[in-house]
Order: sequence, then structure tokens, then C-alpha cells
Amino acid sequence: MNNIFEQIRDYILSDGDLIVVSHFSPDGDAIGSLLAFGEILKQLNNDYILAIDDTLPQKYNFLPGFNQIRNTQESPINRVFERVVILDAGSLPRIGSVKSCINKQTRILNIDHHFTGPSYGDINYIDVDASATAEILYGLCNFLDIEFTPRIIYGLYVGILTDTGRFRFSNTSARSMEICGDLISKGVDPSWVTENVYYNHPFEYLQTLAEVLLNMKLYFNGLACIISLDQNEKIKDTDGFVEYASSVKGVALAAFIYEREARYYKISLRSRSRIDVSEVAKKFGGGGHKKAAGFLYRGGKDDLIQNLLDEFEWQIKIRNIQPDNSLFEQPQEDI
Repeated sequence: MNNIFEQIRDYILSDGDLIVVSHFSPDGDAIGSLLAFGEILKQLNNDYILAIDDTLPQKYNFLPGFNQIRNTQESPINRVFERVVILDAGSLPRIGSVKSCINKQTRILNIDHHFTGPSYGDINYIDVDASATAEILYGLCNFLDIEFTPRIIYGLYVGILTDTGRFRFSNTSARSMEICGDLISKGVDPSWVTENVYYNHPFEYLQTLAEVLLNMKLYFNGLACIISLDQNEKIKDTDGFVEYASSVKGVALAAFIYEREARYYKISLRSRSRIDVSEVAKKFGGGGHKKAAGFLYRGGKDDLIQNLLDEFEWQIKIRNIQPDNSLFEQPQEDI
């Protein structure tokens, strides 16, 4: 680990203009890690740009430094950089239009906790055992002797909190809990974070959610649930909608289909069983975690739903998932 951190330190201290990016459809880990890494660069006297090729969810606007992140859909960047840091993105297509900032001379630092295929950076730190990219950056901060400022502690805490599903997903570990405990000791107010991230929705968000839930559909004797939202002008942030589909009793697989523009869909997937939805997402060019993944789809909605149901049915069959009370993996007790 020290060897890879030494390589990252040398990269940060090297010359060349620098941009730090994460994936489109940004979640708490993408945004929190981006802000924390920016602060690392600042403390090591680097100039940099923070960018995401998408609208930023406003529920994270309480994070220190949030307004420094550039939405390249609204403010494109039309030049090539000598150095590009890519955080929490399993493949280059996940950074969207920011790919145009890269050429053959660009040196890429890739830090991630997903494994979705061959590494694409000149330096790659991929730790699939980490609960979040923010967990990796916590270790980097300690190695570099970085001061844990509010921007870092809140960015890292939000990254781990959200990527573990509030410590509910199977990627929650003793390490992730220890790190969050340390971040709290350094000044994080966990109740304030939870209020902002999970209990501070605009009225229009809940109105739209109510409409979506009215159209909820179950498949395969209640083992799969799909909800969807066509193009609308009410809200842009639908983060969290899929969790309602996955919370239905007996559901093993859930999907939320959101039409971002005509015939262009964002699909969020969740698993509450031994089915790995990152494998489902890969079939459609996406990726993610075993329990939470997603992909983008261009085409007709009816075809999308049918293709998704075919894949769900196959996964249910090969995993022998049955509509009973033994859906979910339980910790084994010693007898």
C-alpha cells in the first residue's frame, strides 16, 4: 500500500496542469471524494479544476467546497490536460465529455473501489475491499500527513455513508465504521449530515416520488420490482427512488428507470439477494457494486423493460431464487 501511495504522492507533486473528475450521475462518494481530493491538492500547493459531466444533486450542497465543482454540461472544458485524476469511475466512458480533456500525453491517476475491467490509468489504485473511494482517500490523507479540514472530513464521511447505504449494504466493514468514527472525532456532525442527505427533500421531489410509486409493478411472483419516470420538468435529482422499489417485502431485484431525455434512460439497480446486479449492469454497458449498480440506455422504453426483465429472469433462475422467506443472506451463527 505504501508503494502505491508513494506513486500517488509523486504524481501529485509532479508538474502539469490538472483536472480531477468523477462519474456522471454523481452520488455521495463521487462528490465527497472529489472535494476531499481537491483539498489534498490544495494543501500540497497544486492548482486544479474539479469537474463532473452532469447536474450535481443539490442535497450535497452543504458540503464545504461544493460550489467549486464544475458541471461540464453547463460549462464545457475545451482543452487537453497534462494530468487527469479520475475518482470512483470504473471505466473511461463513465466520465462523459471530460474524456475530451485526455490525449496520449495525458498522465491518468485512477483511484476506485469498483472492478469493471482492465485498468485504464498510468497509475491505478483499485481496492475492491474498500467500502467507498472515500475510504481509500482516508488512507491517502494519513500517508501524506494531510490536515483533516472540514472539507475533507465531511467529504469522506458522506462518501462512506452513502456508498454503504447508511451502513446497510454488505460492503459495510469494521474498517469503514472505524474510519467514520474517527471522522466524527475529528468534527463531523453525523446527525447534521443525515438530515441534509436523507431528510431534506424539496416538495417537488416527494410529489414526483408519489406519482412514481403509483405505477410500481411486480414481476416473477413478486421477486422483481420496477418503477419508472418519464421526462418531466419538476425535478432533476431522482437519487434514492430505487430504494423504495427494493424495500418491498419479498423483492430480490429492483430497478428504477428514468428518462433523462427522449429515448435516453438512466437505470438504477438494487439487489436484496445473492444476485450481483453489477453483472446485470455490465450486460448493458454499465457497472457498480454487487448490491447497487446502474447503466444508461438509448432506445425504446418497452424494449428496455423487456430486455431488463429477460436478464432478471435469467439471474433469478441461475441463482435459484424462490419467493419465500430465505431470500436474503443471513450471517451464519456458530452452533
